[in-house]
Amino acid sequence: MLEIYFNSRDTTYKSLFGAVQSGSTVQFRLDVRCDAPVEAYIVIDKSKHRMHLEKLIKDLSIFRVNIQVPSKPGLMFYHFEISTPYHTVYYGNRSDTYQGQGVKYDKNPLDYQITVYDNYNTPDWIKGRIMYQIFPDRFYKEKIHKSPYWDRIFHSDWYEEPYIEEDFPGGKMECSDFFGGNLQGIIKKLDYIKSLGVGVIYLNPIYLAYSNHRYDAADYMSVDDTLGTKSDLKKLCEEAKKKDIFIILDMVFSHTGSDSVYFDKHKRFNKDGAFNNPDSPYRSWYTFKQDGTYESWWGIETLPNTVETDPGFMSHVFDSIRQWLSLGVKGFRLDVADELPDKFIRELRKVIKSCDKDAILIGEVWEDASNKVSYGNRREYLYGYELDSVMNYPYKNAIIDYTLNKINAESFVRRIEIIRENYPPQSYECLMNMLGTHDVSRILSIMGGKGNLEKLPRKQQKGVFLSKEEYNIAFKRLSFCLQLLMCLPGVPSVYYADEAGSQGLKDPFNRKTYPWGREDKKILDLYKRIMNNRCNDDKLKYGSFAIREDHGLVIITRKYQNESCEYTFNNRHLSCSHS
Repeated sequence: MLEIYFNSRDTTYKSLFGAVQSGSTVQFRLDVRCDAPVEAYIVIDKSKHRMHLEKLIKDLSIFRVNIQVPSKPGLMFYHFEISTPYHTVYYGNRSDTYQGQGVKYDKNPLDYQITVYDNYNTPDWIKGRIMYQIFPDRFYKEKIHKSPYWDRIFHSDWYEEPYIEEDFPGGKMECSDFFGGNLQGIIKKLDYIKSLGVGVIYLNPIYLAYSNHRYDAADYMSVDDTLGTKSDLKKLCEEAKKKDIFIILDMVFSHTGSDSVYFDKHKRFNKDGAFNNPDSPYRSWYTFKQDGTYESWWGIETLPNTVETDPGFMSHVFDSIRQWLSLGVKGFRLDVADELPDKFIRELRKVIKSCDKDAILIGEVWEDASNKVSYGNRREYLYGYELDSVMNYPYKNAIIDYTLNKINAESFVRRIEIIRENYPPQSYECLMNMLGTHDVSRILSIMGGKGNLEKLPRKQQKGVFLSKEEYNIAFKRLSFCLQLLMCLPGVPSVYYADEAGSQGLKDPFNRKTYPWGREDKKILDLYKRIMNNRCNDDKLKYGSFAIREDHGLVIITRKYQNESCEYTFNNRHLSCSHS
């Protein structure tokens, strides 16, 4: 007989929960029940440490060992080795790698992980707030502002569908049709946004660019003329702050647009662009090949890759960061953080914090950011000197999978807990938790079972809407997953028009205009009720968090000061109750 027990989430067995600060001492306990003498070891990064037998109770051996974690941030990997007179066995992480209670192995055990981080602070102001993401061209317009650089296509009907390939003159998906949403329009709708309980507005890129999404920067120092001016941005920040709302901007540094001041492929700006001038001051920002072609983002020629660590590039974009902060912006979301060198992110953080120590820096990372490997390198996002926090796609996926009954309560709890365990607490508190963004299908469509149609050609996606029966089940699921989102720690984020019942699959159908005057009142009332309930509940905003599975149910407990509440979620009946 040989029984082994360890639980990485139980402080009886690992004295410090989750990620630990560099230089800390962690005590590990291992329980081994065996009818023969045993020895136990903890194997950390292939180095074996003998565990001390603290107590022997009949056939139960209790082993302990104190381990000082490295003084340098990084990841520690560990498992246990148990020797008896007859054989050696191992104890490690379960096959899903979500940690907690482990399993026995005869050989090649999977390691547990500990994230080791330097001491750092994240901004307190964002903790407990609700975020609202706006795709600026599609939110609200005061009047059309034309561009002096491009003869843009403007829709005459605010409510019509965005263009797809066949609608553009060249038959390609150009993303160059505009509805005219602008910064003045956002200012006008601040009262509406506040009525949702929102405390942070996250804007997709607003600087000068050819496309409607503006992820193809043409000038990092300018606001796109169709959106307004720097004065408009400053006014937006000022008016929002009066309502206790802060503004953060989307920043895209892994590439620029080919139609930009810096690259100027089409000679539109005539400012010494890199494409046509080998002596351009921007030439070193890009990687050109001998045949005249250049490296581009995912092979898209309109998005030439940048050399982010080029001194000239860093100097320029850091100047732009200082400018936006001086106008009242309170932080940034960093697009495709995986494609930015660690050195660049470190220096960017220094610049941001030197201007405003309370400015937030959130990275776009789709996986567990603590152990992400990109381009062959282990990333250092959460070690204390890069990002404050990240977008929380792992939670989004877990919530949706649980709501759609693709996973059970135990799996859901494990997927929630692994992020809490792997992330430093100060970053965990600032996680951007969302159900929808500009990169994924609308949550109502997903709740209505349309996710399996995302790979259809755009022409076919255009006609995908929920039937009455699909809508009814989607509404119940939406209510369930929205309540679940608001119960989790972090900063819940709502994508504009989700609260108005917008439907649509992938780009551009997830980027339709906000349906002013045509909102789904039933869904809008649902969002307002649940969001404001969270906004007014200190337990949900600031309280401690515990989650467990009990007889197929998810139980969440939130405690703050002398108050506590237990929330019970049942995905089989799509029910939520609290006591």
